[in-house]
Amino acid sequence: MDMMFTIPGNTLLVTGVAIVLAIIGFVVTGFVKGWKNVMPDYDKMKDELTIDG
Repeated sequence: MDMMFTIPGNTLLVTGVAIVLAIIGFVVTGFVKGWKNVMPDYDKMKDELTIDG
């Protein structure tokens, strides 16, 4: 093992851009279709942990 593991150039950049574009796409889809249609069970979820106790 004389050689160290290296990540090919721009791999982290491409991965980061893909994650950012996926988040932007999700937000735009939420605004276009409406959040009730994108995440229908969100209102039914119960808060497990609150700051008050």
